[in-house]
Amino acid sequence: MSKKISKKNGIICAVIIIFALCLMVSHFNQTYIYSNNIAKNIFIENVDVSQMNKKQAIEAVKNSYSPKSIHLSYEGKKHEISPEDIDLKYDVEKAVEEAYNYTKTDKYFENIKRYFSLKNNKKDMKIKTSYNEAKLSESIQKISKAVDVDMVNAKVYVSGGSIGHKPSVTGKQLDVGNTLESVIKAVGDKDYSEIALKVNVKEPEVKTKDAQSVDTLLGQFTTKFSTNSSARTHNIRTAANKSSNVLLMPGEEYSYNNLTGMRNRSNGYKDAPVIIRGKLEDGLGGGVCQVSTTLYNAVLSSGMDLVSITNHSVASSYVPLGRDAMVNDGGTDFKFKNPYPHPVYVKNWVGNGTVTCAIYGSSQDNPNVDIVVDTFKEGGLDAANTYRIFKNSNGEVIKKEHVDKSVYRKLKR
Repeated sequence: MSKKISKKNGIICAVIIIFALCLMVSHFNQTYIYSNNIAKNIFIENVDVSQMNKKQAIEAVKNSYSPKSIHLSYEGKKHEISPEDIDLKYDVEKAVEEAYNYTKTDKYFENIKRYFSLKNNKKDMKIKTSYNEAKLSESIQKISKAVDVDMVNAKVYVSGGSIGHKPSVTGKQLDVGNTLESVIKAVGDKDYSEIALKVNVKEPEVKTKDAQSVDTLLGQFTTKFSTNSSARTHNIRTAANKSSNVLLMPGEEYSYNNLTGMRNRSNGYKDAPVIIRGKLEDGLGGGVCQVSTTLYNAVLSSGMDLVSITNHSVASSYVPLGRDAMVNDGGTDFKFKNPYPHPVYVKNWVGNGTVTCAIYGSSQDNPNVDIVVDTFKEGGLDAANTYRIFKNSNGEVIKKEHVDKSVYRKLKR
């Protein structure tokens, strides 16, 4: 009998223990796992939301995190992108929902595991951000327009015999890609520290000081032409305009043909008398050689380095022997180079039956040059040797340069 009582008592005890355990588990689940509050040691972007319900957690997080304006600056000028400009939003509700459900998954033992892991390990949830990419790009383009500056080279101009200068401008261009990355990172990190804009700087090739160094006339020459041929006058004016207003930096080369272009109608040239194979005929661009010849003489007296010079096959009527420069579309070009440490400026004028070419430069480079031409006969033909004699400020010869030998045929009738 006692054995039966003992067995019955044992069963009762077991039932009581099981019931007690069930009550404990139920209490544990309701209190710590499936309660209406977020589990302990859970944070959202470093805001402690432990033991808060959803409403409390949302309020706490929004008090610490809300979309703010993004401030950017360059050279003391401020720029701003507001949350409204790019539809910037923080999904706090979703972050709170994830925090709340962290220990309330569909898998019970996973919930237990996560709960106990929180005893020693902090869980930090992230707030997801959203923004309108097109509007962000548009905002950065607006900043770019405010920052960007076109690079402008300094210029020289001559008007009424006076030399003027236009200053250079340093170019600036916002690094749009870098700015976009910086803003996206700031938005993602919720970091609203001021962003220093990265701007690419483009220095002008011709700076103000370069242009201002052109302060004097180095060499000038004038030739006359008949205005009876309107086509030839037109060609002279066209070639003079195309080859004028050129600033040559130190060591740069001047190509007459590159500037005047092919002598054809599309480039504005007309048919006019021109010497072709020793005979005077009508041809496109007749008259352009008078400009190259006039410029050649200005170049001689200004001390430029001669690169390419060819005399006419027949002597020109507008300059002495040995002082002409022929050009054509077949490759014969007139070229020279600036030998000075400062820029030089080429300026041409046409008017009242004259064409004038001038070379301006720095008074520090002003040369003292004499042009000497020795004429002679070669095989019964007129010929000339052209020389430049360079002198110092005391008039002493420092260099004699043989420029060119010219041989001329007789004009065919």
